[in-house]
Amino acid sequence: MNKEYTKNWNPRDYRTLDDLGSEIDRIEAAAHAGTLEVTGNWSPGQILQHTAKIFDGALDGFEARAPLPIRLVGRFVFKPKLGKSNMKPGIKLPKKAVSVLPADAVSTEEGIRHMRGVLGRIQGGEKMLHDSPVLGKMTHEQWVLMHLDHCRLHFGFLQYGEE
Repeated sequence: MNKEYTKNWNPRDYRTLDDLGSEIDRIEAAAHAGTLEVTGNWSPGQILQHTAKIFDGALDGFEARAPLPIRLVGRFVFKPKLGKSNMKPGIKLPKKAVSVLPADAVSTEEGIRHMRGVLGRIQGGEKMLHDSPVLGKMTHEQWVLMHLDHCRLHFGFLQYGEE
């Protein structure tokens, strides 16, 4: 793990999608209070948009798959570790992953709306059943675990001014 990425990384633990919804409320409150800060390379809006795009893919399907060697590692090494808070900072996505990368400029409000939209779809009964481009076939429950860890990873670069 790259120490440069982790020196200002403060990951939080999410157990449910409701926990994640509460975290979105905290992010929004900090943004309105003017205390929301970021310690990584992306803005708060970019972080929210990126994590929401992964939810979109789980709900609607992804445009591409990772190369076979990466998919094999994903299925046999990473997939069994779902739910164990294993994602660490420092992985750079390839340019081919453009569909899940954030736009250059995304407002925090836009990112919050996107995240609330995908969480609302799930709360409304939609299931995440599309294949992961890295982990392969996934159940809805596996997707939930993956998203909680993915958000833990990225939201760890947000500071709310209260900590």
